[in-house]
Amino acid sequence: MIQLFIIIALAFSKPLNPKKVIYAINCGAPSNYKSPSGIQYEKDIQTDPETVVADYSLNSEVASQQIKYTREPEIYLTERHAYKSFSYQIPLQKEGTYTLILKFAEMYFDTKGKRVFHIKFGQQRVVEKLDVVAKVGKFASNDEYIEFEYVAGQVFHNNVLCVDAVQEGKLQVNLEKTKFDNPYIHGIVLYAGGIIETDYEEYQYMKENWEKVINEEKIKEELERQKKSEAKVKRKERVKIRNDHLNELENEFEVDDQSQNTSAPVTQRGGLRNFITSPFGTAILFSSFSIGVFILKNLIIAISNAKIKGTEKEVIETKSKQEKQVKEKSEKSEQSEKKNKTKDIKEKSKAKQQ
Repeated sequence: MIQLFIIIALAFSKPLNPKKVIYAINCGAPSNYKSPSGIQYEKDIQTDPETVVADYSLNSEVASQQIKYTREPEIYLTERHAYKSFSYQIPLQKEGTYTLILKFAEMYFDTKGKRVFHIKFGQQRVVEKLDVVAKVGKFASNDEYIEFEYVAGQVFHNNVLCVDAVQEGKLQVNLEKTKFDNPYIHGIVLYAGGIIETDYEEYQYMKENWEKVINEEKIKEELERQKKSEAKVKRKERVKIRNDHLNELENEFEVDDQSQNTSAPVTQRGGLRNFITSPFGTAILFSSFSIGVFILKNLIIAISNAKIKGTEKEVIETKSKQEKQVKEKSEKSEQSEKKNKTKDIKEKSKAKQQ
């Protein structure tokens, strides 16, 4: 029943689609971060010298706290804040409907009213008097989902033009300071699509049913552990079956060996393994090894002799061929000399007759 409940809950949950995330920043973080859901967060390259980075992962007391309402607590362990208003510039692409998700968590104050600030697109306020502790308490994520339209180089929120919201193709997200401490932020996600296409409903469900969600996660982890444990047991069973089969083969070998050679000493139960390690088995192995070495040595000598004989044969054939060529050359030379002598004699005889 519990398993069925988890399956139904997961079926209706709608996590954020990483493929539709246009841009994401892990505010205050010195390096990139990939969340469990697959969102690639870029490191914070904010260059405003009047802003300050806080890394709560360096504080063991704070880092050990469970951050509620999120499966990505790492995002909330770093933040950027300032003692004045400050802004982020988010690059926009083609025209359309977008949702900006701004991530906050109060890691310092535990009383509402201590930190309050506004969020603006350019000159237009899109979130007023944000008090994270008043909304979710301390050590809890508070994500603000802000849907807007980007048309003809301008931004509209709730059909209201946001003046100066776009500069050089970038959305100007301003965190406006009030008299109640300093504005801050932990993460930014720009999503291609309206709020209905995001994980907004899942986030709201998580906030309303946090204890149930935690229990579901624990049950899910327990089920996964059980599956791994069962798979491990099955692997052990397969190994055991293979070992049992091997022992059967060894026992058969032992019986055959005893039936064929009754004069050999009877080995203890253990089959082939005990037979090999016994003095008799060791002697047989040593004898086999010695015979093998002897055969290999003779084979190498035979090959070497064959190569020598082959080389000698080639030398003899080459020498015989050379002698034959010299003889033929000598015979040709003698024949040529005879012809020349005969020709000279004929010429002298002819000269006398004249």
